[in-house]
Amino acid sequence: METKIENLAEFPSKQVNGHEGFVERTLVNLPEKGVTVRLLNVRPGGIGPVPAHSHPDAHLFLVLEGVLRLEVDGHLYEVPSGSSIKVPPYSNHQLRCASEIGMTVLAIKWN
Repeated sequence: METKIENLAEFPSKQVNGHEGFVERTLVNLPEKGVTVRLLNVRPGGIGPVPAHSHPDAHLFLVLEGVLRLEVDGHLYEVPSGSSIKVPPYSNHQLRCASEIGMTVLAIKWN
């Protein structure tokens, strides 16, 4: 890995499979360490995954803009801009954009 400054525009963006209204940029992908860092831009009303899912990885969601409505194992959380929330491994979860301006979330996944 080299030290360098990168502009977000340099990271390819793509729709997130199984999610409605989600565009992601993968900032860090270290499969050998089980770590992925993505920047998610979500339009108002965007939801994902559909249906909700679980997996052996943990997540941390840091809301940079907007409001994240996160359902985890049947519990609903409203996560405002400037806040974060962790999702434990094997927890059934689903994200939704709960703001009219859309939202930007830094999503970190590890195992």
